[in-house]
Amino acid sequence: MNLRWATFAVAFLFLAFLLMFEILPGILLVVSAFTNKFGFSFEHIQEATKPLFLKALVNSVNLSFFTALEGAALGTLTAGAIWSSKNVKVKRFTTAISGVAANFAGVPLAFAFVVILGSSGIVNLLLERVGIEPIDVYRRQNLHWVYLYFQWPLMTVLMLPAFNAIQREWLEAARGLGSSSLGFWFKVGIPVLLPTLLGSMILLFANSFGAYATVYALSQGSINLLPTQIGFQVSGQVGYDPGAAAALSVMMAVTLLLSLALYRFSRRWAAQLEGAK
Repeated sequence: MNLRWATFAVAFLFLAFLLMFEILPGILLVVSAFTNKFGFSFEHIQEATKPLFLKALVNSVNLSFFTALEGAALGTLTAGAIWSSKNVKVKRFTTAISGVAANFAGVPLAFAFVVILGSSGIVNLLLERVGIEPIDVYRRQNLHWVYLYFQWPLMTVLMLPAFNAIQREWLEAARGLGSSSLGFWFKVGIPVLLPTLLGSMILLFANSFGAYATVYALSQGSINLLPTQIGFQVSGQVGYDPGAAAALSVMMAVTLLLSLALYRFSRRWAAQLEGAK
């Protein structure tokens, strides 16, 4: 009986935590986006559709999409290399490094890139000495290098279980039937990995779409992205307008909800494939 009440208490605390820090703020966010001091209004939504904010949305979507593609390609290849390796120590070390790097973000990551690729960064100083144009990490076109740092290892961690689901006996059986390794991956391996691959790409997109601390610490808001514009509207550095920030946050939430819906679809697809084996 005591264990049962303890379980109920933990569940109640968890639900209360969700209510106070996720559900209630989300409701207040939507209310703030669609109301002003006179009542229901689309004023803040209209504010959020200004060219500056729409450009920020487009920049965020483009940056997130292309870094998700780059991270997915590199992470999948890395996970495949780890899966095919027969050296247990190398596999453990690479997996551990990927897990650490996937969680290395925010201000520390921005500082690391400033030290390496900043105006007086180590790599840029070496490039200048050999006559090569340095990399300006403060420009939006080069920001994908920063995002790729945590997208690549995150994709590696996400794809490792999918590769581990592929039995090595399948490859041996395919070779015994006269199929090449390339033929096996195109006809068996890739179809098995595809649902997890697509779902992981969606997670990478959402992961970079909502990133704020890294890009702000690196550029101090000079790069026009949706998270930084929301921060400006709340902090008052450009103009204090919490209603506009709420509308922009709803815009971001809708994009992330669409990503979540696609992710759930990919997981159902993966489950169907698992059941069909």
